[in-house]
Amino acid sequence: MPLPMIDGAAAANRKASQRRSIPLAAVWVVAVAGILAGAQWIDHAVMDPKAMLHLVDLDAYRIAANRVVHGVSVYDTPLLGHTRGAWEFVYTPFAAVLFAPLAALHGLVFTLVGGIANFLILCGSVWATLAILGYRRDRRMLVVVPTAAALLMFCEPIRQTVAFGQVNLLLLLLVLVDMALPDSARAKGVLTGIATGIKLTPAFFILYLLVTRRYRAAATATGALAATMVIGLAMLPKDSLTYWAGGFADPSRVGVPENPDNESLRGMLARALGSSGGVELLWFAAALTLTAVCMLLARRLSGTGRELPAVILCGITSTVVSPYSWIHHWVWLAPLLIYLTHLANHRRGLLTATTLSVVFVVCSGGVFKLFGIDYEAVLYYPKHGFLALFGHNAYIWLAVALYAATALALHRYRPKPLSA
Repeated sequence: MPLPMIDGAAAANRKASQRRSIPLAAVWVVAVAGILAGAQWIDHAVMDPKAMLHLVDLDAYRIAANRVVHGVSVYDTPLLGHTRGAWEFVYTPFAAVLFAPLAALHGLVFTLVGGIANFLILCGSVWATLAILGYRRDRRMLVVVPTAAALLMFCEPIRQTVAFGQVNLLLLLLVLVDMALPDSARAKGVLTGIATGIKLTPAFFILYLLVTRRYRAAATATGALAATMVIGLAMLPKDSLTYWAGGFADPSRVGVPENPDNESLRGMLARALGSSGGVELLWFAAALTLTAVCMLLARRLSGTGRELPAVILCGITSTVVSPYSWIHHWVWLAPLLIYLTHLANHRRGLLTATTLSVVFVVCSGGVFKLFGIDYEAVLYYPKHGFLALFGHNAYIWLAVALYAATALALHRYRPKPLSA
């Protein structure tokens, strides 16, 4: 029995009447659960606003915006304090230009814009995910999207991104919308290039476009990235030279790789083996290997019309192989949860149900917090010894498990290519 067909890039070529509608029962369940979840989070935000919407990172972006407005370099000194490797501006000059409007926001307006904007962006990501899956864009989706987004606030990477005012959800939305476009669309690749122009990690999707032989889209993405570099150079010439001359690859700007909050492959190896040159070479080789495995699986998924899992796998892998990935960088778990729920609803297989359960437990820090349970104490237990290699790096092992589950599913179901 083949896996459920996912429309992916071909979805835009289908007639609206051929799209599936979200089951009415699912609409009611998600709506009720989402409303309750939203009410719970609003209550928490009112009772403890600092814990829910402190927007520390967005405030750092505002400091960068003030520097842009007043002609001060965003790279010469840390944004906050004087410690190198802490609160450095690590995004591109183009990103600093984009943040410029934040300089005009203050007080309650700043808090409301920061929190509401990220939630709306999350809603857009849910909408794009459901659209790629081929669900009809009707009134049912209008109900499901915001309530599903409220439920996803229990996913720890999403909760942290919204609370910190991080840019991760914007990058997620840009890539999802871009990958949902049909391959015939001339604009396909533009949003991926812009996302890469904000933060370099989405460049992983340019490689994905090349591997799946969508050369025009890859060229368009590269051109869009070049355009962002030109804009950054025109607006911030000194900072652009600093960044592109090597500042983007300076590891001291982010901090030590063994930082306990670094949920990347490099962080795991550094914590287990140290950060010597040999370990760095091991990380580079392992990152290349995981990238190759991801591309092989993603190409097969995409070639059989399963664009969403292919894109999700690439997003997760880009987070794994990145030199630094904090928990709030793992926002690709949100579309993964939606996809696994979709599979469970249509096939109810043991593999899907198990994977969904594992993903939920690993990333559901928000649920633990509701019951007063220390999320990190659960996820990172034990903190020492051999078992800490598994407990403290749950996100990394989750990614490895997803590779295995994907390979097993592809081997088991042997999906046939989509007919023309």
